[in-house]
Amino acid sequence: MSSVPMLLALEERRRQALLAGDLPALQRLLAEGLVYVHSTGACDRRDSYLAKLAGGSLRYLELDFSELQVQLLQQAATVSGRMSALVSKDGQRKSVASLFMTVWACGADGEWRLHAHQGTPLPAA
Repeated sequence: MSSVPMLLALEERRRQALLAGDLPALQRLLAEGLVYVHSTGACDRRDSYLAKLAGGSLRYLELDFSELQVQLLQQAATVSGRMSALVSKDGQRKSVASLFMTVWACGADGEWRLHAHQGTPLPAA
């Protein structure tokens, strides 16, 4: 079974890959069946999410996670917390503040991958 520090490290690797635009690193972290629900309500699968990042229609300019909490399950785990970001969406800069939950699971190959992400916008301050 996994440990809390390892899951937090996976979230940090995902954050760094998004900021760097490192699609090969990100691709290794994402499960083929990924369901990624953005805080806007838009939903992507792995390929469409990676295509948005590769094509530049979505870029993370700033990205911070805070208040992370990990819940360990048998062969899976959830990580929840707060996200604040500055993104470029179709050329327009947008600040994002949300709560999120990710689901990580260990595959047959022993590698942990992100299977689901759900974002919920925080009310404007």
